[in-house]
Amino acid sequence: MYERRRNIVTRADGQPVNVARFRGQLFVCATGCCCGRTEDGFAAVPTEMMHREWERRGLRNFVHLTIGGCLGPCALANVMLLLFDGEAQWLHSMNSEAHILALYDHIERMLAADRGLPPPEPLAARRFTASAWQPRPDGQPLDDARVWRPGARHACAGLPSGLHVDGDGVSVDRVLDMMEGPGALPRNNGELVFAEPWQGRAFGMAVALHEQGLYQWEEFRQTLIGQIAAAEASGRPFVYYEVWLATFEELLRRKELITPEEVEDVTYQFEFGERGEVF
Repeated sequence: MYERRRNIVTRADGQPVNVARFRGQLFVCATGCCCGRTEDGFAAVPTEMMHREWERRGLRNFVHLTIGGCLGPCALANVMLLLFDGEAQWLHSMNSEAHILALYDHIERMLAADRGLPPPEPLAARRFTASAWQPRPDGQPLDDARVWRPGARHACAGLPSGLHVDGDGVSVDRVLDMMEGPGALPRNNGELVFAEPWQGRAFGMAVALHEQGLYQWEEFRQTLIGQIAAAEASGRPFVYYEVWLATFEELLRRKELITPEEVEDVTYQFEFGERGEVF
């Protein structure tokens, strides 16, 4: 049996209390913004089975179990954090009872070995770095790079909360008539083509803010042509509406309607799951 460790702690009322000293603690995200929310398309968290198995294995005085709310990495689900002997082991996609059994087996192996161990498969494939002081589990350098996922980045186009868009009465036909030449909109049989929902949203916002008098459409068109020319000169593939959105954001900054920091902050929120997707 594993060695129990305790110490005496004096409470604020002066009462000495015998307190267990845990080797570890397992935090389970079960009621956050993503984890366990089956109504939003995420897998369920088998919390009842987790508690039952924790009790059955007699881990109460060795590795404490905390099932609660958000742990932070909202772009991943379902997330768990295992602290053991001062090391943080983050795991994502812990969706099945088989994953939970593998996790408890891993905990028992560490208790038997009296030291921390790297998680074996299938847990190793689900381990990730979520603490600033930790190296990457795969040994690769930390790059702090962003993966620009169009559906997330372009969901709100960086609009601050105080800037509203009202599409009523937008003269789309007038805009379409002007969008010829290098800035021509993608069409199929004469109809506008939006490959993803965010593209139509970006288009609508640019037109609506023009109709509110925030900028002249010719200014938008000329800025768009310049952005397309720069994208083509780079030699890299680009998506038309990514350039469109970059044009829109540039105009809003130029008119001092938003700041680069506001765009960055809202982009971060969508990319890292702090806000839901917008369709």
